[in-house]
Amino acid sequence: MKVAIIGGGLAGLVTAWRIGRIGSQVVVIDPEPGMGASNVAGGMLAPISEAWFGEEDRLALDLTSLSLWPKFANELEAESGLEIGFRTEGTIQFAFNHDDLRALDRTREFQRSLNLDVTELSGMEIRELEPFLSPGILGGTLVRSDFSVDNRALVAALISACKANAVEFLNERVTGIEFEPGPDRQVRAVSTVNKLVPAEQIVIAAGAWSSQIVGGESLGVRPVMGEILRVAPRDGVYQVLTHTIRGSVRGVPIYLVPRKNGEIVIGATELETGFDTEPTAGGIYQLLRDAREIFPHVSEMKILEVSAGLRPGSPDNAPLMGPIENSVGLYAATGHHRNGVLLTPTTGDVMHAYLTGAPIPGYASTFTPKRLAATMGGNRR
Repeated sequence: MKVAIIGGGLAGLVTAWRIGRIGSQVVVIDPEPGMGASNVAGGMLAPISEAWFGEEDRLALDLTSLSLWPKFANELEAESGLEIGFRTEGTIQFAFNHDDLRALDRTREFQRSLNLDVTELSGMEIRELEPFLSPGILGGTLVRSDFSVDNRALVAALISACKANAVEFLNERVTGIEFEPGPDRQVRAVSTVNKLVPAEQIVIAAGAWSSQIVGGESLGVRPVMGEILRVAPRDGVYQVLTHTIRGSVRGVPIYLVPRKNGEIVIGATELETGFDTEPTAGGIYQLLRDAREIFPHVSEMKILEVSAGLRPGSPDNAPLMGPIENSVGLYAATGHHRNGVLLTPTTGDVMHAYLTGAPIPGYASTFTPKRLAATMGGNRR
């Protein structure tokens, strides 16, 4: 079986790894694998702290993926020979003022109504866990079962595991998809700037660019820019924070995710500015301003990086995984929006099932591209 995967982000890489392991002939086509949204992320695996009213179906998918992470991390590290910075200390959700505290109380009530494991914390209890946090924090929630991972280490490990399973990488830009003659629109090949790549199955995993791959075929995926900062202690590698810290400062969301090497990722804004990836002065100011409010020590740290990436947002901000209508052999693995890192294990399982004809996991049945047909006018050709 010849499988071409368009896109070398997490969705494309995990699909390639899973299919390469069973001996399929796989090629990942991407000018710079791993350098899109997968490179600009906090790496939070935090479905409980991100649980929101009205998104119970999506939460079930996210919780399923979270449950797969420990085994997935062990398998990937063993096969790639690389560590991925998987952490299990949990998340602290904080409230900075009384309005934020009331909002967090409502969120915690919702979490408990779904039987999620959350613990209320006072401001003093939060500072016992994380002494560097501001005394201005009024209270919060401890979510012990939220995890995190170093997204860049995860990408590197997936690339290594793919290569260990004979997955080929073609560093070129895709210009289109060719189909066999006839009404079925059976895929035949992927065209790039310099060559034609024959394939019996094609997976569109091009993130924010997914809707542009096939002329006239829209998945409804749009780019949503997110800006982040990376900071580190000036005087050597040591742990300033151990938990992921997230919440709102006067209604504006922010997160801080620690890495094992002492770095901290601060994010993330959310801007709909097309395919622009230039960080904005306002966005970076906002992140530094709010990070300093809850974590004053950030003023003494060095800035390692300011960057922006494009999340692939679908019309309902839920992932698109499965066959694309009006074609044969064409699949999507995109639209993960803010949860591409979290959903890496389930994406691998779901796409493996579709590409091999195995039973489709029940949790994936509502997340196919087909669900958008009605809202996007039925036939999207």
